[in-house]
Amino acid sequence: MDATANAGYAQTAAAPVPAAVPVQPWFHGLRPGAAEILVATRLAIVLLLSGIPLGVLWWLVAPRRSYEVSAEGAFAVVPESEAAVGSDGWFMLLTAVIALIAAVVAWRREAQRGPLMAAALAVGMLLCGLVTWQVGTLLGPGPSAEELAEIGAVVVGPLGLRAYGVLVVAPFMAVAGYLLAVCFAPRDDLRAAGTRSAAQAPPNAETPPSIG
Repeated sequence: MDATANAGYAQTAAAPVPAAVPVQPWFHGLRPGAAEILVATRLAIVLLLSGIPLGVLWWLVAPRRSYEVSAEGAFAVVPESEAAVGSDGWFMLLTAVIALIAAVVAWRREAQRGPLMAAALAVGMLLCGLVTWQVGTLLGPGPSAEELAEIGAVVVGPLGLRAYGVLVVAPFMAVAGYLLAVCFAPRDDLRAAGTRSAAQAPPNAETPPSIG
């Protein structure tokens, strides 16, 4: 009886003890890597530069207030409220479309998914809106003094924004689109299903022998 008990105790004592799993801090996995910072910076710069052609497009399609010059002065042909809603509406529509496209492109960069990409979308689209606004304003100034001196001529007013709140619509749409994709991510680390980077792959561990 004693020999059997001693043999069982020796076999249990000789079994390997599994290694302890290190406790990761709460911010583990949130610290951006160099590649993620580079891609996020490029995204913000590309969105900033996209404001230039977007401002040209806004200048081409946005309605502006028209004035008819007479001897008594210039009188509006198109109501101010209609022109204001049209210019602000086109600005919001154009920047919102770019924001959604940027959110899709950012989400498809699987290796760089994370909070830094969402921040790049917000900052980049805010800068894109500011550049679009300034480019459209430069291309669509008000009538010159010579144009206002011509009796019977119809001139157009300057292009600009009346509701400055439309500048934050595009950043909101970009971040909201990105977060909506996060809700449907198949994995908690936001990577696509079945993919795992070499740095995230666990080391090959030997299976401990069974006891008994």
